[in-house]
Amino acid sequence: MNWRFEYHETLGSTSDLCKIRAEAGEPEYLAVQAFSQTSGRGTRGRTWTDPGGNLAISLLFRPVDPATFIAALPFLAAVTLYETAMHFCPATVGPTPFMVKWPNDLLLDGRKMAGVLIETGGPQSMPWVVVGIGANLTQAPEILGRSLAALSEKTAVPSAKAFGEILVAQIERWTAILAKQGFAPIRAAWLARAHPVGSRLAVQGCETYITGSFSGLDAQGRLLLTLPNGETIPVVTGDILLD
Repeated sequence: MNWRFEYHETLGSTSDLCKIRAEAGEPEYLAVQAFSQTSGRGTRGRTWTDPGGNLAISLLFRPVDPATFIAALPFLAAVTLYETAMHFCPATVGPTPFMVKWPNDLLLDGRKMAGVLIETGGPQSMPWVVVGIGANLTQAPEILGRSLAALSEKTAVPSAKAFGEILVAQIERWTAILAKQGFAPIRAAWLARAHPVGSRLAVQGCETYITGSFSGLDAQGRLLLTLPNGETIPVVTGDILLD
């Protein structure tokens, strides 16, 4: 892969610019990074606030098999975020402070530090996938009702540019693994970095709230939730709340 990095001091949204380029026929492996993002967004239309000094980067792919790639991508991105954060965090005694949460959040001491937004489009003959990644490096934004974390709590903060370069290198490595070995090694890597099997959690949907215990991932990446009655069900979507 030959990634092309494009840097901007300020953008509304790195993903919006990446999508414009994709629709105009831009080849894959474009990385658009902004050192300040004014209109970032997360999943389900949420705002991703950027106080400056944090990571805001979007990557353009044109996969040959979009369905397979998109199914693996949330877990691939989460593992990549975990490994990039660990790269910049010195070794400490005891368990790592980082953990991934289904499907693609990175937690630091139980609080969200980074997240991923995946968007798709284009004609069937030339589809595109844009992966937007935001990570709190220097500071966590203050959002009412949410507890967020920043990498600066654990280590001297790297530049957003340096963090982005390592992140893309890790994504390239895991994308190659996916192409050669399929989803299985990514699933295993995600499970090794996630909340342990048996962890109590809840799945909150628009009109539902289901509690149970985490029982792993199935072969498609669906979260397996064991209910109090012993039944195990697959979860396709929803907010995961850890006890």
